[in-house]
Amino acid sequence: MRDPHSMTKNPAGSQKEDVEVRLPSDELPTHSVESGDTQGDEAQHKEEEKPKNHHERDPFWAFIPQVGRYAGNLVGHELAAGAKAITVFPSFSKEYIEGTWNFYRTNPKILYNEVISGFTVAIMQVPESIAFSFVAGVPPLSGLHATFWMATITGLMGGKPGMISGAAGALAVVVADLTVDDGVLDYLAVDQRLNVLFMTMVVCGAFQILFAWFRLAKLIRLIPETGLIGFMDGLAIIIFMAQLPAFMKCTTQPLFVDCSVEDRQWLTFSEDTSQLIATLFHVAICMAIMKFYPKVPYVGRMVPSSLVALLVGTFVEHVIFRKLLHIETRTVEETAEMSGDLPKFDWPQIPTDSDTVNTVLIYAVTLAAIGGVESVLTLQACNEITDTVPKISDSNQELFAQGAANLVCGIFRAMGGDAMIGQSTINIMNGARYRVSSTMSGVFMLLFVVGLSGFIELLPIATLTGVLFMVVLSTFQWKTFLILRYGRLSDGATIIIVTLMAVFLNLAVGIAAGIVFSALVHAWDSANHVDADIVLRPDMIINGELYPLVKFVHVKGAIFFSSCSNFINLFNVKEDPPVIVIDFKDALIIDHSAVAAIQGITHRFDKVGKRVLLINLPQKSHGRLHRTGDHDVLSQQITNPDEIQESGRPFSTEGDDVPSTFLGGGATLPTTTQDVGQDDERFPILHVPVVTGDETNFGAELAHLPLFDAQVDRVDDELSSIARDQGDLSIHEKRS
Repeated sequence: MRDPHSMTKNPAGSQKEDVEVRLPSDELPTHSVESGDTQGDEAQHKEEEKPKNHHERDPFWAFIPQVGRYAGNLVGHELAAGAKAITVFPSFSKEYIEGTWNFYRTNPKILYNEVISGFTVAIMQVPESIAFSFVAGVPPLSGLHATFWMATITGLMGGKPGMISGAAGALAVVVADLTVDDGVLDYLAVDQRLNVLFMTMVVCGAFQILFAWFRLAKLIRLIPETGLIGFMDGLAIIIFMAQLPAFMKCTTQPLFVDCSVEDRQWLTFSEDTSQLIATLFHVAICMAIMKFYPKVPYVGRMVPSSLVALLVGTFVEHVIFRKLLHIETRTVEETAEMSGDLPKFDWPQIPTDSDTVNTVLIYAVTLAAIGGVESVLTLQACNEITDTVPKISDSNQELFAQGAANLVCGIFRAMGGDAMIGQSTINIMNGARYRVSSTMSGVFMLLFVVGLSGFIELLPIATLTGVLFMVVLSTFQWKTFLILRYGRLSDGATIIIVTLMAVFLNLAVGIAAGIVFSALVHAWDSANHVDADIVLRPDMIINGELYPLVKFVHVKGAIFFSSCSNFINLFNVKEDPPVIVIDFKDALIIDHSAVAAIQGITHRFDKVGKRVLLINLPQKSHGRLHRTGDHDVLSQQITNPDEIQESGRPFSTEGDDVPSTFLGGGATLPTTTQDVGQDDERFPILHVPVVTGDETNFGAELAHLPLFDAQVDRVDDELSSIARDQGDLSIHEKRS
């Protein structure tokens, strides 16, 4: 093949005075070559006569200094940004405080609404924080303190003003693995397990800060919608299962949390009839109040339904059941010790054995991922409510705030948490749009802990169970059944996989499994989206040489590991003409499997004396071929489309003037010199040279190997024919 940089000839054989050769990639520079060059330009011509120099790779170890420079620039940029933030922090804080004071001084009504909304949310968070504390297996005070720290810190530093954070179920169900007697830390005492939990939250916060530093919030787009549905379904099932101990009793210990799993017994109608009926009544009346109380005119919106349910449940337990009917159900005071102390700094001391350290790291990453996912999703939901344009920077800022809050929770013996979509939605729907509401919810929570700890001890556990049962009903995505019945099979499978993995392993593993499964399904589906327009053209001049028949393959779609077989099926070693031109104008080479497929096709055609040319390579595709392909072969393959001309009468793509035949990979071409146009005047006589000798037999043997002659099934063949009948391939031609 002639050098694509050299001067071309027209069909008459005369040289062109000024030919501009446009190479297929920006990586190969454009040259303008004129006839009659002077001797001083000989050096430039020598360089142009060696196109393979443009394909030379960097030395193999050159990536080490490149990576070093990149990492150095990245670290230097981040350190400079950090130093700048530290430098401007005093002035920024002063302006922030002054600006906030001036704003609310001139807008007292907004301040009033923000404070009232924060107070309302704090009241709602009290029962849920206590309930999630029991789910996590920690004292109620740990959950209440966690809500205080999470709400206050994220309220001041978070990415979305008005978004609420606190002790949440998504983290509580995972934390329970560290605190239960038969969990991964069953070889440690209760106090040691709690210390490991708090150290895990410290490391979790550090990981979330790193997530924000490396701007990983954008990875949330990898989670499919069905994966999120499975996540919510799994979370609902786990929360439901965590409420089952409310229907158990313990007679060996004064506090239920001190009772081992073996000593706990189920309440039965035969032995504990009155206690079990009273427990079920608490659950039912709580759920009924939370369902119907908000519908009461005027009053229904003044006080949160969960708070009303707790007040009613406490009255029923201590007035009706205990004083009148002499029936008792378990309360918070009989379940775990409760005190109204302020948070105290206490660095957690843990064993330093490898098992414990590995457990801390594994669960820290898991909790960081789960908390980050739920927080970013909650932020997006709040943006939709407020019609705010989402920003990745806001999500990363929220990750940083969540990490800082969890880190502080760990060193103050709090269980940690993340964003709470229910409370965030209520706060924003109440009209809260600023940081005061979310920050004040944390402040009010601390006031409740200090002043209302005695009341919290009176709450019936069954009433808290009713609150969480309503959380289960609102968390579970009921559209799951609609998708399973009428949706695509792969969508239903994704939901089931994520849900089951979340229930039997943990939520992070379930999300990861959903991402992997959805990616495999997408790869499988994308393999069927590779198509091509195939046309045969007689008497084509390529780089000044006349070829009696050329096959043009205009590939459309992404070529990667899953679609390579369909791409290979577009060619037939035995029946295709001597020259095949592959047009990548509407195609993209994705990975090395595609590069290997192109090289394999080229090699097999080369064995039988046929050529494969590549035109219109996009820059990314050219780059992938350049990095891992055979440069000697590529220098002979990559061709400028302007070097392809048609000999004879002008070529037309309109009506009956199209001298082309659409063929699939298994189409039949003439293999001897014959007149294929004697029955139809539209087609000229095509003279195809016949290769004789051993090379013919070798080519025939190659063509019959399954590897080289992969046939598509009948359905795919019919679909390909239908697609090709939609229209001819338009080629930019250089007319003589």
